[in-house]
Amino acid sequence: MAELLINEEELRSLFVENLGVIDQTDFERAAKLAKRLRVPLMHTLVEQGRIPQVFLLDQLARSWNVSFVDLKIGQVKSDAINLLQETFARKQVLIPFEREGTQLHVAMMDPRELKVVNEVERLTGLRVRPFLATEAAIKRAQLLYRKELREILDRATTEKTTDLTPARQQEANESTIVEAAQRILLYAAVTRASDIHIEPFELETVIRYRVDGVMREVFSLASMLHLPLVSRIKILSGMRIDERRIPQDGRFEADLDGFKIDLRVASVPTQWGEKLVLRILSKDNVLIDLEDLGLIPSDYEIVLRNILRPFGMVLITGPTGSGKSTTLYAMLMRIGTERQNIVNISTIEEPVEYSIPRVNQTQVNHQTGVLFSTGLRALLRQDPDVIMVGEIRDRETAEIAVQAALVGRLLLSTLHTNDATGSVPRLLDIGVEPYLLSSSLSLVVAQRLVRRICKNCRESVPPSARALESIQSRSDYSETVAMLQRQGILRTTHDGLSGVRLYQGKGCAQCQGSGFTGRVGLFELFEVDEDIRDLIMQRRPASFIRSTAIMKGMKTMFQDGLAKAFMGETTVEEVFRVAI
Repeated sequence: MAELLINEEELRSLFVENLGVIDQTDFERAAKLAKRLRVPLMHTLVEQGRIPQVFLLDQLARSWNVSFVDLKIGQVKSDAINLLQETFARKQVLIPFEREGTQLHVAMMDPRELKVVNEVERLTGLRVRPFLATEAAIKRAQLLYRKELREILDRATTEKTTDLTPARQQEANESTIVEAAQRILLYAAVTRASDIHIEPFELETVIRYRVDGVMREVFSLASMLHLPLVSRIKILSGMRIDERRIPQDGRFEADLDGFKIDLRVASVPTQWGEKLVLRILSKDNVLIDLEDLGLIPSDYEIVLRNILRPFGMVLITGPTGSGKSTTLYAMLMRIGTERQNIVNISTIEEPVEYSIPRVNQTQVNHQTGVLFSTGLRALLRQDPDVIMVGEIRDRETAEIAVQAALVGRLLLSTLHTNDATGSVPRLLDIGVEPYLLSSSLSLVVAQRLVRRICKNCRESVPPSARALESIQSRSDYSETVAMLQRQGILRTTHDGLSGVRLYQGKGCAQCQGSGFTGRVGLFELFEVDEDIRDLIMQRRPASFIRSTAIMKGMKTMFQDGLAKAFMGETTVEEVFRVAI
């Protein structure tokens, strides 16, 4: 949070004396650190106490008799934001996000400012209900004031280009290119894009965004603007602009009208020029609590039980972009919260995408020889209790990871497999001995991400004949129905799908007509018990291990997805798109 002016004694009284979530020693240490670094005390309280900022802010808001809102762009309604001018909202660091009759919900950095609340009521003629929100969330939402953003973007990328010739390609108007690059980033932030693809072709350059895991073509540029645009981004990210024949990587921070994002840039040469992919790293979205991942209560308990063990190996599997890193970060945050200052947590990552309070994070550096294997070996000499390795790719890393888990460390990592049980043959194929793997592996979580139905326009619909046929044609149909009936999601009838309802998003301004806002995880949890350990020792086939795990109660990823579809979180089509 930014410059929220809160009395130190008020925070001490709330968090130390009343709630007891931070002890006196940690509070004093946080107060001294805040003064020395000249940062808000709330920042250092989060770090010293290892407590999620959202929780602390919610408790602070309650003490002020207001509510805390973890504001997302999708929550901001156009009829509300247009009631206040952008200049006033930016000056006071607030944003109106919803109107209910004569009441206006306003997110503020300091909802105690009655003078500001009264001024908003005077300007809008509505009764204001103030909410506490972070500065980052407010400034991101203020980007929505750029309602003409798409028109500005189109204009910035097409004006002054008619006079350009191929010979003058590198002399394109610099201000136009700077404006175009800024608008591309602004529009990506507003649309919640996770990646920006700049793709050159013979006659045009196509700009595509990945939003909620799905690619969307946004607009195109004249091909003659491709080179200056790429050069601009390469300069920002510290890449060589005179080298276009080999792939390059870079990184930079962009300030979008006060809202800052980190971008990781990768270039690769193609037939018509360099293609760029910009991964948007937004700190306000990734460090989420374990409870917010989408795990059902029984799965949440399994995960919590295994990550709070003093030793063992916990693996997250899935393809690129399935949210593995987010899950790992959420696990580390929960470990730090639950075990406070009694553990030493260290990581080796490629790259370090987000900083985690009180966690020692090391980045892979191929030029200096710091690899996953060498970094992990070095971390073992740092007296760690918990180690997170970004990915297990080779035999050496796998063997060191297994040894770490066997000698009393908790080891977290990722692996590329299609399902949870596939991690066993994968590690055996890499070269891990069965007796070592059976003794160290505790839990494997396979996951995928599906788009979440927009809550603003969600509606219940009867299932289509095609959807029913797709579900009923699966070989595990009977087991799936039985599992959903045990959970109470389906009624116990002869025809398990009789009378069921599904959900969809009609499409609205909040979801930009897509019917989806955000994503939710589908999970498959493979917990290793004594029977599974015996199968690993015997090198039994992956299919046999999987069938045994399912027989013992493992819920498959498809079953988890179907449950979420019947509960209105996603659609059956989304489940079939990603689940096996």
